[in-house]
Amino acid sequence: MNVDDIRRVAVVGGGLMGAGITQEFATAGYDVTLQDIDDSQLQAAAARIRESLTLLAEYELVEAASVEAILGRVTCTTELQAAVSKADLVVEAATENVELKQELFRSMSGFCPVHTILASTTSAIHPDKLAQATDCPERVVVAHFAFPNYLIPLVEMARAAQTSDETTETVYALLEKIGKRPIVMKAPLPGFVSNRLQMAMLREALNIVSQGAAAPEDVDTAVQNAFGRRYAVTGPLAVYDMAGLNTLTNVWRQTAPHLATTDEPFNYIREKVADGKLGPSTGEGIFHWTPESTEALRRRLMDGLIAIEQWTRAQEEA
Repeated sequence: MNVDDIRRVAVVGGGLMGAGITQEFATAGYDVTLQDIDDSQLQAAAARIRESLTLLAEYELVEAASVEAILGRVTCTTELQAAVSKADLVVEAATENVELKQELFRSMSGFCPVHTILASTTSAIHPDKLAQATDCPERVVVAHFAFPNYLIPLVEMARAAQTSDETTETVYALLEKIGKRPIVMKAPLPGFVSNRLQMAMLREALNIVSQGAAAPEDVDTAVQNAFGRRYAVTGPLAVYDMAGLNTLTNVWRQTAPHLATTDEPFNYIREKVADGKLGPSTGEGIFHWTPESTEALRRRLMDGLIAIEQWTRAQEEA
């Protein structure tokens, strides 16, 4: 099967990721069936898709006149077999529970046509564990979307041991076709690429704050106003290559021995969790939150991501 043979898509799991993935394929012109065992979850997903499309239309990232047509390409069902029995591609986006995902893959491989590709958007579960639950391991692959996936183009792909080249190439081409920026990992390390990099930075950010070396506000300011700006344009390896690997070597020797290496959460975080300070949901976490400040940050994040998307599209069209 090649990319042009994929006409019908099914998404299993109606949470944030499932709704976003459904939206992307529907926006690209595909008929999509979204499945979840909870009908109220499906209703919430449909409302979320409409809200997201309306927002994108406000910024002219989708045509306002196309919103209803996009929504019309989405069908919701609580029946797994009905969702996947005619699909050319299934993207599983259920909760990160290995037993649940294995059971879904076992069921889907029995319900799907013999050509159907089965993908998962996990970033924590090894693809072999999913492939081994099926009778078609050559057609199983991980395609990990980032959130919010309709504004962040990265999709991290990881093969199982028996994933075929044809499956990998077809999914890669399909992701490019719908406007994503896929990468294929050579080895599916836990967390893949983006989550490992994020966790490494977060660990050191918390290390700095835990030591009292800088306030949380200043750590965030440093990221926003230094390398955060560069990394919207290019990645860390290109930046340091341009700076010179001799410079990188010197900085490494001076800094790396002092970086955090702990595998456990810092006491700073443990104490906040123990005190019930979990973030905006409780009014306090690392920062103090109100409904107004939470919404203001959410909107600022969305506005920033939209501005980057607009800039990226302008660069591609230039």
